Amino acid sequence: MDSHSVRRADLRPHPVGDLLRDWRGRRAMSQADLAFEAGISIKHLSYVETGKAAGSRDILLQLAAALSLSLRDRNALLEAGGFARQYGERGLSAPEAADAKRAIDLLLRRHEPFPAVVTDRQWNVIEVNRAANRLMMLLLGPERMARPLNHMKMFLAHDQLRPFVENWPDLAAALMVRARHEAMAAPLDLALQSTWRELTRLPDVAAPQLNEREAPGPLCEVRLRKGDLGIGLIGTVLTLGTPQDVTLQELRVEMFMPADAASEAALVAFADQD
Repeated sequence: MDSHSVRRADLRPHPVGDLLRDWRGRRAMSQADLAFEAGISIKHLSYVETGKAAGSRDILLQLAAALSLSLRDRNALLEAGGFARQYGERGLSAPEAADAKRAIDLLLRRHEPFPAVVTDRQWNVIEVNRAANRLMMLLLGPERMARPLNHMKMFLAHDQLRPFVENWPDLAAALMVRARHEAMAAPLDLALQSTWRELTRLPDVAAPQLNEREAPGPLCEVRLRKGDLGIGLIGTVLTLGTPQDVTLQELRVEMFMPADAASEAALVAFADQD
């Protein structure tokens, strides 16, 4: 092998460099932009991206913060650089998550008599309040409620809530915009990517063509009907403030408010029947 080939081999793409360049592109940041935000020199960033220099743990964390990476992606960047993960990944039932669990449980209770649902990063339903359980039990029945639910599939699949959604085309479009946005924001999350592909294969569900920096709307309306009963809901998504745990950061609390006075009265009446 000649010296020119050796030099080319020495400069082959570095895993950390690949990740940094990919995230810079997703954030529309130049090397100068990222170096400035991270408080390092452009030259040093260039060396880390090309593999000429190995970024220290602190440097990689500075770059991750400047790129506003999720805790999961910060762990991935550290591992690519040969370091141990910085952030744990514990379930909501873990003793370390007790404070977060109490806060979420309180939030769900205080939202009564209106529905609220807690989901994980793949939109799997992990907890619901009594109002959400009542409404889903009415529409889906006890047999379907006994099986695991996925928030996205619940509204998009033929055999779940879809037959009861009056504004299904608009709701499906809004949900797919949100799902694609979240999937594109986590390209290294293979589980999430797999769930996203499952959604795109559902009948009559089309994957939207988006600019990945285009964010979904903050509110989403769903109008449900079964027989003479009609309920309109406006949903929004809440996340935990500044968690230091991967799982907690990825939790989503779907809060639904009545879209009109008649819907509010119906939900209040359901609660009074308990």
